[in-house]
Amino acid sequence: MSNNTEQTSTGNSDWKKRELGALWRREGRNQNFLSGTLKIGEFGVEKEVKIVVFSNKGKAKNERAPDFIVYEDRPREDFEAAKVPLKEEAETEERAEEDADIPEVLR
Repeated sequence: MSNNTEQTSTGNSDWKKRELGALWRREGRNQNFLSGTLKIGEFGVEKEVKIVVFSNKGKAKNERAPDFIVYEDRPREDFEAAKVPLKEEAETEERAEEDADIPEVLR
């Protein structure tokens, strides 16, 4: 009996040593995805990287394409900050279009 217990605990510790991370199912606004962390080791230093995994929308066009694509997760603030310049660029372009209607003498 103890022999089975020893084999099971040895097997579990082997799996634990080989573990690279964990993922959780999430429900997004537009689609479901996986979210979690991966342990990445380099030169004896291990760090955890947050990731998100989405199904590949291009899979229908190419059967050899991957089923899922893995991305590094970033805090929401990074996404919001990235959107602001795009909005400002659009406003600048709109102003330029409006200015095009004004004769150059009046600008």
